[in-house]
Amino acid sequence: MKVRVASAGTGKTTSLVLRYLELIASGTPVRRIAGVTFTRAAADELRQRVAGGIRDLLQNGAYLHVPLNPAHKPALQEALRELDGATLSTIHGFMIQSLRIVAPLMGIDPHFSVLGEWEAQAIFEEEVNSLLYLASDPAHGLHDACAHLGSDAQTLLLTLFTQRSLTERYQADSDRLSQSLQRVFDAAYKRYEVRLGATLLPPSEVERRALKLVRHPAALKRLTHRYHTVLVDEFQDVNPLQGHFFEKLESAGMQVEVVGDPKQSIYGFRNADVGVFRRALAAGERLEDLTQTRRHALVIARFLNHMTRSLAERNMGYSVAEAPDVTTTGAQEATQGRVELHWLTGDEGIAKLRQQEAAILAKRLKLLHEQRGYAYKDMAVLARSYAGLKHVEQALQAHGLPYVLLQGRGYYERIEIRDLYHALRVALNPSGLSLGSWLRSPFAQLLPADISRIMNADDPLAVLEADYPDVWQRLERMTLQVRGNPQSTLKFLIREPFISGRRYVDYLDSRARENVDALLFTVAAQPPGDTELLLERLDLLSKQSDAGDVPQSGEGVQLLTVHKSKGLEWPVVAVFDLGRDLYHPPQALYVHPASGMICCQGSDRFEDARQRIKERDEEESYRLLYVACSRPRDVLLLTGSMKKKPAGWMKALHVMGVGADVKPYDRAEFMLQTYQYDGSSLPEITRQRAEGLQAASYIDRVFKHHPGPPVSSPSQRKQQVHAQGAATVPVVMPAAPETPELIHEPLPFSDPDEGERLPGRATTVGTLTHFAISQNWQANNPVHLSNLKAQEVMFPFTPEEQADILAEVKTLLANYEALLGHGIPALRERSHDFPELPMALPYGASVWQGIIDRLYCAHGEWYLEDYKTDQTIKPEQYYFQLAVYLKAIQDVKNINPHVQLVYLRESKIVRIDPAHLADITLT
Repeated sequence: MKVRVASAGTGKTTSLVLRYLELIASGTPVRRIAGVTFTRAAADELRQRVAGGIRDLLQNGAYLHVPLNPAHKPALQEALRELDGATLSTIHGFMIQSLRIVAPLMGIDPHFSVLGEWEAQAIFEEEVNSLLYLASDPAHGLHDACAHLGSDAQTLLLTLFTQRSLTERYQADSDRLSQSLQRVFDAAYKRYEVRLGATLLPPSEVERRALKLVRHPAALKRLTHRYHTVLVDEFQDVNPLQGHFFEKLESAGMQVEVVGDPKQSIYGFRNADVGVFRRALAAGERLEDLTQTRRHALVIARFLNHMTRSLAERNMGYSVAEAPDVTTTGAQEATQGRVELHWLTGDEGIAKLRQQEAAILAKRLKLLHEQRGYAYKDMAVLARSYAGLKHVEQALQAHGLPYVLLQGRGYYERIEIRDLYHALRVALNPSGLSLGSWLRSPFAQLLPADISRIMNADDPLAVLEADYPDVWQRLERMTLQVRGNPQSTLKFLIREPFISGRRYVDYLDSRARENVDALLFTVAAQPPGDTELLLERLDLLSKQSDAGDVPQSGEGVQLLTVHKSKGLEWPVVAVFDLGRDLYHPPQALYVHPASGMICCQGSDRFEDARQRIKERDEEESYRLLYVACSRPRDVLLLTGSMKKKPAGWMKALHVMGVGADVKPYDRAEFMLQTYQYDGSSLPEITRQRAEGLQAASYIDRVFKHHPGPPVSSPSQRKQQVHAQGAATVPVVMPAAPETPELIHEPLPFSDPDEGERLPGRATTVGTLTHFAISQNWQANNPVHLSNLKAQEVMFPFTPEEQADILAEVKTLLANYEALLGHGIPALRERSHDFPELPMALPYGASVWQGIIDRLYCAHGEWYLEDYKTDQTIKPEQYYFQLAVYLKAIQDVKNINPHVQLVYLRESKIVRIDPAHLADITLT
């Protein structure tokens, strides 16, 4: 295999065009050449560029530095005639074309259909559910394996399904859970393959069939006669199955030439494996590297060289052999360029630091526009995630800079898309839960009180027909329309003026209209068989985190993630939030990168697999930084926030010697500045208003909200009291001394983009202890302890940390057991016992929700108990919480229980004087 390393901006596509011209000139017909790229858009561009190169040679006598040899003219003319039918496609497109050529030999229909991955997953999920149902029979051969997987079976099986491009067949280690998972997966996959038959092939099954092709002598011989040469672009982004396919083609005598850049391998989440490129680089013939960049100005090229050398020497993402220096050529050779680094430090919360970091960035972009003349449309801001771009949006609004969000997050969860989803669901089944959402939407426009009355009625549809005839008629029209094909149904819902003479799109702003139009185009491009399939597709896509808004119209600073910027360039590029650290969410299983082996949690290889994948993700993170920094032509701005030490991408800049600890430096071509957090310098965020629109008279009026939220919990209010001080929270506390300490440590966000919290150690101990007490589990019962270890809150911790946590829980449970019958009535003495009792207390402007640890009656006396795992005994901190619980019990059960706190560490019971709780105001 011939391999070429091409750094960013060095002209990979141009090199492929030149190679096409060389092959044509040497006598290889264009129909015998396959050009393979990563995307359809890139394949179309390559086709156009090859056609342009041939025309330049024929009409102008030269293409770039290549002159026309008159002897080659007939071959070039023939190639131009054949080019429209030549194979230039994606990797999957090339595999599909190859399979169609040899379909009879492979036992598949030459006209097989290619399913979308979402449809494939839906089919597999159906087969999994069927198999799990059948295996619930003790006589079924997989009963024991499915029972061993437990309630996590479906999740584990779907996880393996999404990663099946990593290996052709999964293997399990010696762990029983892993072996059970492999057995059930193989059985479900066989059912799935039977369901697909010979006429349906999703992308991953295309890869598997292609591997079978290269192992079939007759099929492989026919394919090598059809294609003599394969040129593969972006080879650093292929997955292991795709890599094996091209390696087998090379072994069979087909000439395979690949070009790529290991420094830009950033699609691990799509199962891409840079190891495939590295294997080709080590075993194949290395062609001359492409090292002349026509994209970057001089300073940016030098900065990138310094970055790649510094990181490669430490194997941070790539090796020295994969990171050749580049030189600027062409028009950019006369452009000096500029690099700016802006670091913000402080002890405040990271969200506040990022807010000021975004304000600094907005000011710099504004100066580049005013002083250097760069148009806002020629600027882009890149971030690792869309969560970071929210800060940039606010800062640009505050400084009056126009911007365009090129790809937002959660497209299929946008309200206008969900409106259409619920409309389709209601049209199919108006008695379902979607009816309430549809009644709220522009299709019905009913008030919350009306919706509540309809949904709470014994026959909601009868009430709707009798009291809201106009809305009922719209529902009837939709029900008739849904009998047609999904595309016409969707078009009717969006474009038909059946809502009192108006269309659904008439109720949307321009951005929402673009989104629903995009949905129409998507359905038209891949029409599902019926409306149910369309709803399944929308359900599945709404769960995908990388499905975003359609590009906004208009001009301004372009905001997008680094992944979405791949292959693009701008005169000015800013990379925001370099201080964001890489988060590795805990997983229930891993596929080992080296062996493709299934490693479930608790198995011998689980920790090794997790560590290897963590290291792989760290390496890819540095490659992602290179991609971001290689997008600009003239100006590169880098910003990052840091609290105590460099994190995330700032560690790379620290290695380069340009971190936040370096003295400020400012020259015409390079600037480094470190700022201290100063919240007072943040401007007030204002909303952009469309030009030419008159603001309504009430636009600046606001509702005065009650100091408390509409729904809250006593524990949340307790944290607010201790974090903010009682003066800012409308709760009257007794005269007992207060402390600013939190009883439990703060919960760090496990994923700031998703807003999920990662439990801390103390919180986990408390959660497990409370749960064990509610279940009446015993400290010395190994089954009970094993159940506690399997709880979800234990997943983020290492086995050693889990053992330590269980030991502490065991001690607290033992203390609780010792109190039973000696201070706390024994379980057998209780006539009524309600552990973990949910409560909701409407009081004033808030609804208080919570869980009462225990309410029970013993010897005719009622007790309200709350268990504490605190290190210190401070009952006064729980007076408000207990007052809420007591009020709820009094209102619902009309009893006055004894209220007591049970401190499990000290084995102490504290009876609370009712007078203390009577002084608490719940507003």
